Amino acid sequence: MSAAATFEFTRRLQLVSDRDVERLDDNFLAPARAFDAADLGTHLLFPREMSWYYGEPIWHELSPAKQQMLNHLSFCQSYFSTAVAEAATNTLNFQAALQTFIREDAEVALYMAREVVEETTHIQSFLIVINKVLTHHGLTLDDLRRANVSLSLSERYVQAHSLVGWLRGNLDFYYFTRFPLNVNQKTVERCAIDEPDMHPGVRAILKNHAIDEARHMQMSRATGKVALSRMGTAMRWLACIGFAHFAARLYIGRHKKDGTLQRGTRVGTLVLCGVPKERANQAYEAWRDRVNQPEDPPLVRAGRHYYLRQMSEYVDQLEVPLRLRSYMKRVISDGYADVAAKAPDAREPALEFGDLTR
Repeated sequence: MSAAATFEFTRRLQLVSDRDVERLDDNFLAPARAFDAADLGTHLLFPREMSWYYGEPIWHELSPAKQQMLNHLSFCQSYFSTAVAEAATNTLNFQAALQTFIREDAEVALYMAREVVEETTHIQSFLIVINKVLTHHGLTLDDLRRANVSLSLSERYVQAHSLVGWLRGNLDFYYFTRFPLNVNQKTVERCAIDEPDMHPGVRAILKNHAIDEARHMQMSRATGKVALSRMGTAMRWLACIGFAHFAARLYIGRHKKDGTLQRGTRVGTLVLCGVPKERANQAYEAWRDRVNQPEDPPLVRAGRHYYLRQMSEYVDQLEVPLRLRSYMKRVISDGYADVAAKAPDAREPALEFGDLTR
């Protein structure tokens, strides 16, 4: 088997992980335990312009304290969803490690298992902070969970890939879908780190998370290409079509392909802020349909452009026929029509992120 069709590249990633793994407590759990929600003051926990409903009439109907609460709950919902998604990928990563232990290189399998350790620490640190923020606002994790009906999507993701993996005898389809999830998370997280009013303690945790996830994203990008190279022609076409539709449904802000579960979560979060459900439903529909703000705030537009650009560049790197790459880019662009339809010189500049260091 050629080097291009193996996971040999993980040896380089493991060297970095070996250096960082002993500091997981210092980088994540210690700052999470030290975080005191009583010191939040006017600090934000989510990029201001990416706060759900930012700039909408419902936003201006809220008091400054409730606006801050909605920003904090945008963080809590986003990172509770991230924690659940990371638990989902842990399930699949360990299945992949098991297969690799049995059939391929044990050292590569150990690195796959190492990612499970890192993600578990991330989850724990997020939950510590989320619980403190919720208590500060008089809420519980059960309140947040009841409002976040979209959590079931992660469970479905695991079930679908486990079933396909069992039928095919490998998790190549899973490997091929990880990259869009990483890019989506990175986009919002880097904006949070750069938010001027971000709470410094939470910023430190998110910065350390972004550094770990940059390595995980390298893993996703490379494993996706390896997985695709191992598929037969028919499976490769199916995988690419599935990838395009999956990537098109991941989003920042408002999105053409928004669904019932996402709607329920955003409406439920407004209700947690004291908005009557009927008014929350009206606010959601006006926000989704761009009634009051035809264009997103500048940071959201830039984030959506960044995600679309990353997906386009990745698709261009895939060793598949040109017509298949063109189809994939059309499908993804359709989900991001608000930024894709503009002429290049009229688009909001895409985000540019420098390297983060500890």
